[in-house]
Amino acid sequence: MRRRALRGVALATLLPLAGAPLSGCGIQETGVVGAGRPPVGDLLPPRDSRILLFFFSPDDELLPVPRIVEVPWQGGSGSSPSESEEASEALSPLTAVTALLDGPNKAERRAGLRNTRSLPRAASAVDRVVTGASTVEVRLNLRVRRLSAPARDQLVCTAAFAAHAQGALPVTLVGQDGGLAPADCSLRPVPAPAR
Repeated sequence: MRRRALRGVALATLLPLAGAPLSGCGIQETGVVGAGRPPVGDLLPPRDSRILLFFFSPDDELLPVPRIVEVPWQGGSGSSPSESEEASEALSPLTAVTALLDGPNKAERRAGLRNTRSLPRAASAVDRVVTGASTVEVRLNLRVRRLSAPARDQLVCTAAFAAHAQGALPVTLVGQDGGLAPADCSLRPVPAPAR
């Protein structure tokens, strides 16, 4: 019993001495030092291999969802004009709107992403998408005035970002009951800091 007590005293004596060399190494204590904004990385897949679809989260928030699209390789001397045409078709606004109406894929559904109820789940509802220099027109085989505001937002944002990298083009939805006024996507990307 006496040995245990001596060991405890010896250990208690050595512990403060063990910390002494660490505190005397010359490093001064400082406060918080501001170093600017945290680094930001672009986490989206490259634009030449993805489309952005706009689905609603479980919290009813409209979110951009990147989806990888298989496109033919466009490089080297072996590429042909038909491969370039296939690549542009695979990434076209028509493809994006069609994919939106087709709905979230299995992984996206597991994440809780969804379309609004008034948006039909029929890829055939898209007639065509016409992209001009300053506008996008989405022609649908349905009554666009019956679409809810969230459904219109999904269509407008998906078409706008498929036609322009920053989603900066107004989109007109045209259906069996006429056309709606041109609308801008309510979501704007946050500009990434210069690298």
